[in-house]
Amino acid sequence: MNFKHEYMADTIKELLKCSKSDCVVFFNKPLNCDEVGIYISALANQAVLCSSPYAYALWGFNPETQEAIGTDYSFNQETIVPFLSTNAVFTSQSIEYDGKNVVILEVQRAADTTIQYRGDEYILYKGRPVRLSSFQNMEKTIWDHLNTYDKFEDKPAMENVSLENVIKYLDCNKLFELINTPYPKSTMGVINTLLNLRFVKELNTGKYTITNLGALLLARRLSLFDTVRFKAVRVLKYDRLDITQPAHEQVGGKGYLVGFEGLIDYIMNSLPKYEVMDGALRKSVCDFPILSIRELVANAIIHQDLTMSGCPIVSIFPNRIEITNPGVPIIPVDRFIDNPPCSRNELLASAMRKCGICEERGSGYDKVVSFIEQYNLPAPQITVYENHTKVVLNAKKEFDKLTKDERILACYNHTCLNYVQNKITNNTSLRLRFHLDEKDRYKVSRVFADSNDLVKPKMGTGPKNREYLPFWVI
Repeated sequence: MNFKHEYMADTIKELLKCSKSDCVVFFNKPLNCDEVGIYISALANQAVLCSSPYAYALWGFNPETQEAIGTDYSFNQETIVPFLSTNAVFTSQSIEYDGKNVVILEVQRAADTTIQYRGDEYILYKGRPVRLSSFQNMEKTIWDHLNTYDKFEDKPAMENVSLENVIKYLDCNKLFELINTPYPKSTMGVINTLLNLRFVKELNTGKYTITNLGALLLARRLSLFDTVRFKAVRVLKYDRLDITQPAHEQVGGKGYLVGFEGLIDYIMNSLPKYEVMDGALRKSVCDFPILSIRELVANAIIHQDLTMSGCPIVSIFPNRIEITNPGVPIIPVDRFIDNPPCSRNELLASAMRKCGICEERGSGYDKVVSFIEQYNLPAPQITVYENHTKVVLNAKKEFDKLTKDERILACYNHTCLNYVQNKITNNTSLRLRFHLDEKDRYKVSRVFADSNDLVKPKMGTGPKNREYLPFWVI
């Protein structure tokens, strides 16, 4: 029996113990696709009303005795999805239970807003779906619950999981390796750590809920968890500069903590390289600093909007690397370097910091810019779209080939970085940032002049010892 079937069989066993639940319905006859869609809406909204993470429908059981009698029923999910709200999450499985073929439909509780089918909201009333608008008190209660429910990270990814299966589905060995702690001698020692990190929650049945946070970070196989399976990082490698050309695609299959080092290795091995002579040896060199890549990929993971569809995407071109994540920043782009860090996914960010995947609070983007300067690369370009954020790192360019905007952005980032590090920004510091000679001072003076909207002269410094500060300081 595979993981999914084993999980569903355990779930059915638990459901039969509480068969009178308002979140479980039994059928002894097939439903057409519209009827299934209506029930999915009703079950998702009912789960909110009952404060339950899931609601279920079962076929192949006697509704009175709950004895398995078998069924050959099946339905096509693909014909239902287009008419459901985009935040509907459900899965169905046909499995063998007590020697009979049965079908289980698992519907996740509605998140953020109610679930509709063909534009209507439904709820269960005496086991049958009715329009929610007919029960205004229920409707108000549901919306009250939706507005106060847990964040995405705390929501369940898998419910009613045995202790043994928690350790089977989550890579706990990797967790203790990352937090530099000896692996506990007892299984309960492992579980206690998972509970403290909020990767799992304990149920009063003696079983556990694996949270979205636990699945996102530690899943041996993300595909086992319907709520996060499409959050895996995608890497697209293009052989040409044009994004319309075919790309080689690699999709991560493991949780972010488990697969992070492999992801970074894959990205670095996929980046363009050139050969140089090191004494008598020839070696390959990459234009991009690995620490900047690590931090930007970690930022894309941490700061993505987990409530939106989509995942972090790393696109590799011969002359640049683009890192895109769902969601827009919650602080202004021009204050990334100096602003105190703020994450919409604080549990996710905290866990990744504890495991050493990203830098300490407040130092991450500073270090990205610092290494970019050391490598003499153009400043990272950040573009905010309606629902996404993209960071572009361009390959090395000579100063004279940089555009005016690229020079201004590099000047502004250099000035901000020096300010937060208590260093002076002047003609000499920016000249060294661009790797220019003393004879090129006039070029740097022109960059400061072009950057006068973002970079201002410091009061009390004259033409010969002019120092500069970010605009937000003056």
